[in-house]
Amino acid sequence: MRQDFKISYSRVSAYLFCPYKYKLVYFDNFNIPVNADITFGHIIHKTLEQFHSGKEQSYDILLDCYDASWKNDGFSDPQQIFEYYNRGKQMFENYYKSFCQTGTEILYVEKAFDANIGKYRFMGIIDRIDKYPDGTYEVIDYKTHVRIWEQERVDKDLQLSFYAYACKNVFGFNPNKVSVYFLSDNKKIYTKKSQTEIDDAINTAIETAENIMAENFSPDVSKCQICDFRLKCSYSKDKIITNRWQIKDTIRTYRGKK
Repeated sequence: MRQDFKISYSRVSAYLFCPYKYKLVYFDNFNIPVNADITFGHIIHKTLEQFHSGKEQSYDILLDCYDASWKNDGFSDPQQIFEYYNRGKQMFENYYKSFCQTGTEILYVEKAFDANIGKYRFMGIIDRIDKYPDGTYEVIDYKTHVRIWEQERVDKDLQLSFYAYACKNVFGFNPNKVSVYFLSDNKKIYTKKSQTEIDDAINTAIETAENIMAENFSPDVSKCQICDFRLKCSYSKDKIITNRWQIKDTIRTYRGKK
């Protein structure tokens, strides 16, 4: 294990999903297959970063940033590209209308942080931090998928607790609002993070880092069906079932030729 090891939300999330998946990604360099949703998410984040980093912030500039950020990687066919592009365009039309009415100062976009937690370094990137005229702050996390989370899921979101920790311990302020911005519906869901929730999240990150350092990578086979590596991982139940069906098909084919 490298001495400059750093923990992050992505690493914690991957390990909590399945320790063996963490090993495949971060030790064995397995690549998660690129798909339309992954590409679209990157495009939207990059567009908003470029837009809010510029001096001029008109709707036309926003669309120019969108076009400049667009990539065709991961889309299955031209029709899917067309559908996603139009979805993003509608998303930004609604976003811009709301943005013009906020009255907030955008302090940071894609703001990186690096903090000490125990003997480890914890790093991450916050999508956006706003400051209101009354001096209060809001931390915003963008989501580009279609389904809106329930309030309970937002309240329990580990990443938001990490963001709240970074604001207090790295940037020097307590966020008065923490929100998840579901861009497809142009809707924010707000939550608050208590010190207990923040402490619990940091303890989870430290515990995860300890397990990674100890190379504890026992597979969680209950997640195989929704795992990106379900047909590659040697522990995958889906792979075992698929192989059995392939063997049966081969036997049927062989018998049919006799």
